[in-house]
Amino acid sequence: MTAADRAWAASACLLTILMAIPAAQPAGSTESKGTPEAKTLLAQAEAALRGAPDYDKGLALLKQAIQADPHFADAYERLESATRQGAIAHANQAKEKTSDAIDRAMADLKKQYAAWAAADPKNAILAWAQGALEDKDWAAAGKFYERAVALDPKFARPYLQLSLIADFAGENQKQVDYLKQAADVDPQDPQYFFYWASAMKSIDPARSIQLLQQVADKYPGTERGAQGLYWAAFETHDLSKKIAIYERLRREFPPAKSGWSESGMSGLLDAYQRVDAAKALALASDLAAEMSSPSDKKTWTDFASYARAVVDARGLIAQSRPADAVALIDKAPRPKYIDTTPLDLLKAQAQAGAGNTAAAYDGLVAVATKTPTDDVNAAITAYGAALGKPAAAIDADLWARLEAGAKPAPDFALPDYPDGRTVRLADYRGKVVLVNFWYPSCGPCRGEFPTLQRVLDKFKDRGFVILALNVYPEEDAFVMPYMTNNHFSFRPLKTDADWAEKNYGARGYPTNALVDAEGRVIFRPGVIRGESEQRTFELQVETLLKHAPPHAAAQ
Repeated sequence: MTAADRAWAASACLLTILMAIPAAQPAGSTESKGTPEAKTLLAQAEAALRGAPDYDKGLALLKQAIQADPHFADAYERLESATRQGAIAHANQAKEKTSDAIDRAMADLKKQYAAWAAADPKNAILAWAQGALEDKDWAAAGKFYERAVALDPKFARPYLQLSLIADFAGENQKQVDYLKQAADVDPQDPQYFFYWASAMKSIDPARSIQLLQQVADKYPGTERGAQGLYWAAFETHDLSKKIAIYERLRREFPPAKSGWSESGMSGLLDAYQRVDAAKALALASDLAAEMSSPSDKKTWTDFASYARAVVDARGLIAQSRPADAVALIDKAPRPKYIDTTPLDLLKAQAQAGAGNTAAAYDGLVAVATKTPTDDVNAAITAYGAALGKPAAAIDADLWARLEAGAKPAPDFALPDYPDGRTVRLADYRGKVVLVNFWYPSCGPCRGEFPTLQRVLDKFKDRGFVILALNVYPEEDAFVMPYMTNNHFSFRPLKTDADWAEKNYGARGYPTNALVDAEGRVIFRPGVIRGESEQRTFELQVETLLKHAPPHAAAQ
């Protein structure tokens, strides 16, 4: 898992995160930070909901807080989340279906909000809170958010939700415009400027990188500032510029105190590995000493041990001690979140130096069956040639390894969008197929789609296709607008999360399965967004296309 994967995991529930972020009161907005009485009631409610929660008491206190200050957005937010939590607790006690309990509780809360709205029809904060209760009925939610900004154009929060709905529909300019409005009406809150800067990528990627760095300029010392630099570095292709941004992130946002900075440091470690192994070791060692969290300290201690193994193995190879280098590498940790193929390459180099070229070759072939890279492939070719293997024999060795781990891809017959025509995986026999499980409100799913399209553009004429299976039927209305407005040429199909888990083991999204021309799952790519992930995916596709029938592209 890469640093990007960690970030995706942290942001998978984007809408929930957006709803849960307390905002400062913007000048001129009717939003309130809470009167003294309302804040006291909110604090009492929080106390009731801690430990062994008394949901009846906590919910009653939250309603009192709203009645004491009907413009107190944080109280509405907490009432919505506590109502869901209470429904889940009740369902567990009563042994009833959780979804039924939540639906009933939210229906009751909607009635309460409707009664309040009838008595206070010009309350923008209440209209926004009503939108939050619509769950995945984005059309209904959007109407409430639009009403909220019509009632109070300087109320920033609903612009954020409207931008997200626009993103789901692939309306990129509208998304950017909503976020710019939020940033303009509430310049004190860094989240709005950050999301505007991030969304700008869909319109102007270079401008987005500039704006993401400006988040740190405008909001120094904030976690949003660190987040801006993290993504600016991640999206920057030039290695020296990427390193410079990561170094600024480390300098201005100490990793021991900033989660986004700590996550970014694994990106800096990977970048240093490409140019200066000693710098990589120094970084990992310093951070291992600086971290106060036991889990972070362990992570960076492992990173430092890995980086030390790279430096020491190179030294041993330079001293013509290849056997010692192999022994050292075999004992070295292989941490998650960073690319450890440099150690695989060093081990092969040491093995070959010790006269065991066959082991070097075999080891790298095993690596290439999981995560091929250009460096690994080049080394395989070199060691294969040293063993007297022609290119065809090398390819046969790799393919034999891949076939040994292949699993039949479960066939399916699913309706497509927008016509509902039945599509079978078997219809694509002879082609290479990426089966992608996603849904429109999934941030990581939307994040990898531009990368998937680039790979599709590169190989579609050779018989590569992408089937994008939406697992949330309740978001059907967004599928075609999102695909069409973003010019994605995947074939969208309709399924649900239960089917995806039962048949393909999909428990988180996106989930990918790369199927060869004979209908077998050969590779299971992770989230495909960064440059290295894209190149590995291209090599995987290319490998399968080599073994597809020559007529596949024409079918």
